Amino acid sequence: MNWRNRRLLDLFGIQHPVLLAPMAGATNADLVVRVSNAGGLGGLGGAGLKPDKLRRVVRDIKAGTDLPFQVNLFAAETEQLTFPAVIGPEMRDCLEGYHRELGLQGLPEPTGLFGPVAEQLNVLLEEQVPVISFHFGIDQATVEQIHGAGALVICSATTVAEARFLDSVGVDAIIAQGAEAGGHRGTFQGDYRDALIGTLALVPQIVDAVTVPVIAAGGIMDARGLVAALALGASGVQMGTAFLGCQETPITQAWRQQLLSNEADNLVVTSVLSGKPARGIRNRYITELEALDEAMLPYPLQYSLSASLRASAQAQNNPDFLAMWSGQGIGLLKTTTTAELMAELVNGAERLIGTL
Repeated sequence: MNWRNRRLLDLFGIQHPVLLAPMAGATNADLVVRVSNAGGLGGLGGAGLKPDKLRRVVRDIKAGTDLPFQVNLFAAETEQLTFPAVIGPEMRDCLEGYHRELGLQGLPEPTGLFGPVAEQLNVLLEEQVPVISFHFGIDQATVEQIHGAGALVICSATTVAEARFLDSVGVDAIIAQGAEAGGHRGTFQGDYRDALIGTLALVPQIVDAVTVPVIAAGGIMDARGLVAALALGASGVQMGTAFLGCQETPITQAWRQQLLSNEADNLVVTSVLSGKPARGIRNRYITELEALDEAMLPYPLQYSLSASLRASAQAQNNPDFLAMWSGQGIGLLKTTTTAELMAELVNGAERLIGTL
């Protein structure tokens, strides 16, 4: 396939303008290697990996491919925990009831889950990861630190204002995260509810507002979405939900079954899972916690409350208490392999472009 817009391809040194979204908890070394070896940019969600584990996974990736890949971290501001964390009586009763139901011990104390970002970033720089991406924003000093080590840096934006800021601090490319996207909203300026802008509207506005290549994300599931994003001026796409249908993706069978049996109208953007707004499949946990007349704990303390619940639910293949992130393209999800998905994206785009 002869891609006419080569800004992203030449920047990253990849063959096709397709990025695997670095989904924390749903990506591993094998999946990253498969996408990179197929000509895309593999992506590892590194935020939840402690530095030693992160180093091992990065080395596993580099053992499987000599092609570029990205590793994603969360902004350091997400580590600023708010204590004391007071769990409301209704939520405590609800969570303790879940623990009794699953035969678990008492509730865990609210705590941090991710980072430390500074140590994680040092690992990535020491291991010479070629592309480092951030969610929830980035500051100029961090951009300069990454550039000083010879790596590229990208970050997600959910509004034009966020994109202009990222352009001003020197990122190499911007991910335009449309409202359709699954997982955590990347909003770092203002209220996320004002930043729920659809991909179709967001991408061309960001393209017109910044100087760097733009990567479209949100609701892109197949070659039609890829070609549409390119027509909007994006230089490539980042896809997450589409890869959740690949048999190599390391997610629970319960999550996969729910992805294949639900439509977009059963998705919700909610803060009850982690304390930050994120789009996923509605389940019992979300429905019952949203019904409480109490404030959730701030991120990531809220997420830590369900750690043992999620682990037990995963072991039991029980979707009631899982965090099952998904974008609104869920109804287009297909059971496939990474190689088949990448091939269909490329070949399908070539066919489509030839008919337009």
